Amino acid sequence: MSMFFADAPEMLTLSAPCPWRRYAARWLDLLIYGLLWNAIARCIFRLNLGSGFYANWLFTLVDTAVGVLLMLLIEPVLLHFWGTTPGKWLFGLRVRAENGEKIAYRTAFARTWLVYTDGMGWYLPLWIIYKLWKNYQLCQREEMPWDEENGCRIVMRETKMKWYRVPAFILAAALVYGASFGVGLHASLPHNRGRMTLSQYVDNCNDMQRYHQWGRIVRPDGTLGEDSSTEGMVITLQNARKEQPTCTVETDADGYVTAVEMHVEMDVEAVGYVPGTDVKTMMLYAYGLPHEKLSLLSLNSDITSDRDSYTRNLGSLTVTQKIEMKGLKWLDPDNSEGNFLVQTNENAKDAHFALTFRIEET
Repeated sequence: MSMFFADAPEMLTLSAPCPWRRYAARWLDLLIYGLLWNAIARCIFRLNLGSGFYANWLFTLVDTAVGVLLMLLIEPVLLHFWGTTPGKWLFGLRVRAENGEKIAYRTAFARTWLVYTDGMGWYLPLWIIYKLWKNYQLCQREEMPWDEENGCRIVMRETKMKWYRVPAFILAAALVYGASFGVGLHASLPHNRGRMTLSQYVDNCNDMQRYHQWGRIVRPDGTLGEDSSTEGMVITLQNARKEQPTCTVETDADGYVTAVEMHVEMDVEAVGYVPGTDVKTMMLYAYGLPHEKLSLLSLNSDITSDRDSYTRNLGSLTVTQKIEMKGLKWLDPDNSEGNFLVQTNENAKDAHFALTFRIEET
């Protein structure tokens, strides 16, 4: 049945099935709720979603539950006050009561809850696929249960969708993904930017250690704590000496950090991995990039290389890496991504590796 509403004469009740429009609108709304949770989790709670502990199945379950909770909190408000959601608005869809008025908040919440339980199958694996398919078939024949049981109707501006809504949807989805990527870039670096005091630098270091789950602790003087983990240090097949990187911080007369440096050495009796690479990364994330107010996109292989000695500029900073090897060679010389060291021959003695990494104001 189709009719005109008194308060919205340009809108028609749903007189033709539009499951794909409804699915696409729902999907875009869920993307937006996910973006909101992503920003809150990363920037406020400092949870690095998709990394380490947060990548396991339990956190994925919690992540999904929070997304659903945001949908249950936000969508009823949108339907009550505006009668639509971003996704529905993009596709020219509105939710109205049978008399054409916007629905009450209680009705909007009941409708959204039924969408989650009956429409999405509680987000249970496999069951959600079954429910989506069955609801797709149902939508082609009759009103959906969450509309029928709550006295609601989907109304649209046009029974035949305008062509521009598809590219608008693609653009909107791309913008949401782009915003999510931007949130990740912003959250991957600490909040202290520009010139920083020693305490601000240490705060940055420990924030990066927690956020990226590198497992180390930085003391107030900028050195590594004794209870730091051995992650990213030395992995050997036979008795290589495990050395903690030594970190130092230099400040000027006003207490601002002017240089940070890491030095690490090891003897290798068989095969060893370049130690301290996570500490280098910490210094770049906690001092180099925020000092210049740059993003992770500013890093390149010239600066992140663990195999070469170099001097590079990073904005107004100078980044220097010096590598010294004795009786060692790279295990895979043709693969720049490989950082394994091996003795030059089986009888090599006193095989030694040393790395000094420094970032300083110039």
